[in-house]
Amino acid sequence: MKSISNHLPNSKTILATALLGAIPASMALATDPKNEDPVVQELTQTKSTVELGVGDVTDSSYKFGEYNGLQKQGAYVIGAIDVRGGDSYDSNSANHWRIIGSNLGLDNRNVFAEYANQGLFRINIGFDELRRNRSDGYATPYAGVGTNILTLPSSWMIPLVPRVSATAVNARGLSNDVANSGAIVAGVVTAPTTAQLATSSAIIAADVPSFTNHNLYTTRDRYSAGATVNVTPQWEFAVNATRENKDGIKPMGSVTRTTGGDISTILPDPINQTTDQLTTTVGYRSKSNFVQVGYYASNFTNNITSLTWTNWAAPTASMTMSSAPSNQLHQLTLTAGHDFTKSTRLVANTAYSRGTQNATFLTDSGTPWVPVSSLEGLVVTKSATLKLTSRFNTRINVGAAYKYDERDNRTAVHSYGYYDANNAASTTNVDAAFSTALGVPATLLANNININANRPYSRRLNQATVDANLRLTASQALKLSDEWQKIERWCNGSWIDCADAATTKENSIKLEWRTTFNTISTHVGYTFARRTVDAYNENAFLALVPMANISPSTATGGESAYSFMLKNAWTGYGPVTGYSATTGNMNLFFPANNALANASYANGNRISELVGMRRYNMADRDRNRVRADLDWQPVETFSVQTGLDYRKDKYNDSRYGITNMRDWSANIEGSYNPNENFVFTLFYTHQNQVSDSAGNSYTANSATASVNGFTSISGGCYATIALRNASNKIDPCLDWAAGMLDKTDLYGFSFDRKHLFISKLDAGGQIIVMRAQSDNNVSGGNYANNPFAVTGATAGTTAAYFIPTAPLPTVTTTSLEIRLHASYSFNAAAMLRASYLYSHLTATDYAYDGFQFGGLSGVLPTNEIAPHYSVSVFGVSYVQRF
Repeated sequence: MKSISNHLPNSKTILATALLGAIPASMALATDPKNEDPVVQELTQTKSTVELGVGDVTDSSYKFGEYNGLQKQGAYVIGAIDVRGGDSYDSNSANHWRIIGSNLGLDNRNVFAEYANQGLFRINIGFDELRRNRSDGYATPYAGVGTNILTLPSSWMIPLVPRVSATAVNARGLSNDVANSGAIVAGVVTAPTTAQLATSSAIIAADVPSFTNHNLYTTRDRYSAGATVNVTPQWEFAVNATRENKDGIKPMGSVTRTTGGDISTILPDPINQTTDQLTTTVGYRSKSNFVQVGYYASNFTNNITSLTWTNWAAPTASMTMSSAPSNQLHQLTLTAGHDFTKSTRLVANTAYSRGTQNATFLTDSGTPWVPVSSLEGLVVTKSATLKLTSRFNTRINVGAAYKYDERDNRTAVHSYGYYDANNAASTTNVDAAFSTALGVPATLLANNININANRPYSRRLNQATVDANLRLTASQALKLSDEWQKIERWCNGSWIDCADAATTKENSIKLEWRTTFNTISTHVGYTFARRTVDAYNENAFLALVPMANISPSTATGGESAYSFMLKNAWTGYGPVTGYSATTGNMNLFFPANNALANASYANGNRISELVGMRRYNMADRDRNRVRADLDWQPVETFSVQTGLDYRKDKYNDSRYGITNMRDWSANIEGSYNPNENFVFTLFYTHQNQVSDSAGNSYTANSATASVNGFTSISGGCYATIALRNASNKIDPCLDWAAGMLDKTDLYGFSFDRKHLFISKLDAGGQIIVMRAQSDNNVSGGNYANNPFAVTGATAGTTAAYFIPTAPLPTVTTTSLEIRLHASYSFNAAAMLRASYLYSHLTATDYAYDGFQFGGLSGVLPTNEIAPHYSVSVFGVSYVQRF
């Protein structure tokens, strides 16, 4: 017999169900006058309902219980209340009250109560909880999960694959299969030695047992209270306050350079934060006018200021990352409206807000230049809308609207110096001209420093819309609309334009037609939208690197990276050409015709963009969209509804990035309702989404002519190593394209039958089947050196191979859900309910392969697997109505 002690209701459940005991006994015993008409009684007498029962979950599954609170195996309480009271409808008072609660025995419970006098005041309080279960299969060797300090056990050994390297960090060494297999060493497939096997066994024995499972989840508790007072029939005052607490653990990816290469860890990041919100409004309404003034405040407090963890690849080193900073927002709003006539109305609203963030920066030796202690962030938002609607007559209805929205980021711009995470400073100083420009000592910053400036992005929207509804005949109507939109982007204080598209404009024209003919009703709509970019700025990234505007001490003629680019009309990608020996400023900024050199703008990571790259939300685009639906009811007992939605986006000037997007969906639903006691519905929906994108595996030009003396290439666009390396930057074989395809099919049926077998029994059910599939069809490829092309290999050995891409494995998700329910009414006030739910899900996803022992060399495994479950839930409850 299973124990259910772990599933007994907690204090919140007890508090909620205790409300049942607070119901006055007189209410439960009250009876209605016998001479009252039952129909009148139903409309005029308040009715209350209490439900109490027990359910059982057959298996634990975090994925099944992701949002429904049913993640645990065993029994749970079924509880719900809807208790109402107050003065009689025919009395001189309009006082009434209500308490509503649902899911009282689960982690997604909610309770709401209100007391009001209609036309005078309303007071309400509430509580609701939501738990999101992320994963119960996450494993980590770190101690301190749930806190902001994570440490490795003292027994931890750095993972290695000794037969490959006795020193190189390699997380694949945690797998026995990897440790025991052979590898290519010096061009020969070599089995591990006895000593290497012993080293691997010691590592696995020390590290693998320290991996323990931890649940990843988020719990949100929200408390609310509010009041509305009608001071006079024209004046109303309202105030509402909420407090939302979030706790839990979420996964967070991190990358460090402690060992000289990228080392990644999926960390258990703790959550402990509170958001307080307050809204107050004062409103006035007359016969033809209304006005409302409001104030809104939000205060976000993050109680986890940072996360510190030990590096699994270098246990003597630790890293610290800041969490989301606490912040505040204050907003004033004004809304007003005027009815010129019964058919013409003007409505306007404006808002002004100030958001601030002043959390202290976290610094250490890896951040040697931080000129201010905090961001002192300030964002001012201003918005206004104006809408005019008018009905000229029964056939014509027109409207016009204007919207203005500006997000003005007034945060000051500063330059900051930091090294890549745990990347030690080099022994060579940064260029002296850069130190001088920053006003710091020449020895403070090393030449592998990143000197970056913050970019306070701002955005302004202007939008105008006109539309007209025309009733052509009694059965036909036409709607026309035209929407114009302009978006401007900028950064206050940046030394150069920071936006890829400083200005975008879009115009959308919509046409809709509706008609009804005998038993058929249909609607067809078409939209064409064109977005244009005044000038796409491929050098917007330079706002991040202010040293691009400073001439290095080794440059001639006072040239900076930016001025040299302008003089040659280049972007950061440089000349689109192959290898050439370079001298002078060319060799400083674009050596060997390659992309802008990192040292010339004091940034350790290359951030220049490909020529022809366009970000999809700031690129020229044409959109065509068609939507249609049809309702057919040939007879009173049978009906069919169908719908179609097709959209195609074409990015006309994008060589790289997203170039095309297409999606369409179709649905059909049929209902059979022969009488008031039975209804049967059959449905099917298909969704199809396709996106095409392109890119380039950029590789720098070089003069290298061989791989350990071998020169030939198999496949690709060039026959020899020398030719390929001389043309790396323009090699067409390094272009790639990807076609992402997502398909979803959902189908099933439902039925409801009243008075089944006997008049007191009702039953119903639903079966839903879903299958989702994702494919990534990639074209292109890349070169790989032949591991057998080593010194001493046979003459004529191939130096490198061009390896074409292949489609990635298909990702699938299949689910089946069966729901059955029945209720038996003892009388008008008492009912017994029973329910059954069966849910099954199976998923295949190749991405989880990298989370296993032996998966990836630079990523610490978590052992998470693709979700799958088969769960049944039974429930029986008693419902009392009074």
